[in-house]
Amino acid sequence: MNSMSMASAPKRFRIIPTEQGSTLRNVLMRRVKLDRKQAAAVIQAGGVYVNRLRVRLPQVLVAHGERITVYLEALDAKPLDPERVRFVHRGEDFVVLDKPAGVPVSAVRETCVGSLSEALIHQLESEGLERPYVGVVHRLDQGASGLVLFTIRDVANKSLHKQFRDHEIRRGYRVRVTGEPPAQLRCDAPLIKLRSGGVKVGSPGDGRSKPATTHFRHVARVDGEAGPEHLLDVEIETGRTHQIRAHAAHLGFPIVGDRRYGADGEGEAGSDHSRLCLHARSLEFEHPLTGAPQSFTCELPDWAQEPAVYR
Repeated sequence: MNSMSMASAPKRFRIIPTEQGSTLRNVLMRRVKLDRKQAAAVIQAGGVYVNRLRVRLPQVLVAHGERITVYLEALDAKPLDPERVRFVHRGEDFVVLDKPAGVPVSAVRETCVGSLSEALIHQLESEGLERPYVGVVHRLDQGASGLVLFTIRDVANKSLHKQFRDHEIRRGYRVRVTGEPPAQLRCDAPLIKLRSGGVKVGSPGDGRSKPATTHFRHVARVDGEAGPEHLLDVEIETGRTHQIRAHAAHLGFPIVGDRRYGADGEGEAGSDHSRLCLHARSLEFEHPLTGAPQSFTCELPDWAQEPAVYR
């Protein structure tokens, strides 16, 4: 099965009249040549779409003309180890988790398995909750690490999403960059979201551009294999996709390990860090029900630690 599950392109087809009323699982068995267990597994892993809707129930009935998309990579997806679901705060209305680097916050196009939100659902189920609710308040790049806020009761959703939309949730980050940044930096370059999933710097007159403001503060100089690198603390006034990464690169100080916005789009050659050196270190907001101030921090990874001389 590995040869098929490694396929880069999804399988796509339409339901024909003779398949009307068949189960999705049986259709996959015939059309994609999967056995019964594999067909059920790829559906349950979130690798199958009916039209544009992800369907995770193998017994769903299909209708003539529906478009089926199958991502066989879902068969190789591994659940996140429960030990990697690190709680910084566990309340009745929301939780704050310390996301490991390399783990997606929520489902990716190919699968739901392995995401932090999926692992949180399983954790809540293990505590005895039936069909637990998990809402993603904000996202953090898959390569980054640090604090992520989830609601676990839908009553908390409206308040927290409003705070996020109104830029009332304060988030602090630490990054490691190349170049020689000054003590303070501010970037107001507007950003345009691309269909590819990234962003590019736009111009104020471009209707596609969205305002974005990022503040950088120099923390310490550190030694990298290819030369000096620098730690910066970062705060954002807006929450655009890849905002910190795009702004850092735009200013001439790309984040170490950034393979999208780094040098030549291939990260920093010679760097001793293969991961994206971006960590969400602090989070401040109002409690969604009581309005009481909430403040959370988490430990810095090794790459983000200040040398002893700066402490």
